[in-house]
Amino acid sequence: MHPTRPLRFASALTAAALLLGATAPRARADDNIGVYLGGSLGAAQASYGANTFDASGANTGYKFALGVRPLSVFAAEASYINFGRSYGGINYADTYAEGLFALGFLPIPWVDVYGKLGVAEFRTDAYSPFLSFHRTGADLAYGVGAGTNWGRLGARLEYERYEVSHASDMGMASFGLTWVFL
Repeated sequence: MHPTRPLRFASALTAAALLLGATAPRARADDNIGVYLGGSLGAAQASYGANTFDASGANTGYKFALGVRPLSVFAAEASYINFGRSYGGINYADTYAEGLFALGFLPIPWVDVYGKLGVAEFRTDAYSPFLSFHRTGADLAYGVGAGTNWGRLGARLEYERYEVSHASDMGMASFGLTWVFL
């Protein structure tokens, strides 16, 4: 990843958080407390070095999440993440993961600014005309995000990094919606 990309993304994330906060109506404090479902779509990056399997790609990725937010400053979330397909000539690899995350929120009115830390269990299915293999493992995952809510409906913008042992670069920037249903 280019060294200025995280800085540019952090600036864009801060601007988006301020914009979300400026447009958010005054919501009740308990509107975002409870059990929620979420879905996100975004730009996924998956690269594998030549020593593993020479393939890389910037793809459209997606994520589904089920979470519980018992307090305004804490949530726990389980998610499914699909990074799309990465190519290297005639080789290609598909990677997806299931993750468990703890989210910590800053106590800022109208805007949810948060960090997340967890573990993700990965599966990569790699194919070429001469070789196919499957790699699995559980590795560290972390990220930052910002969001807001309008009653029980919320929107979030987040960036996540995944420290996958068999990949040289794995991350996703996404925009999504959440719905608190319990």
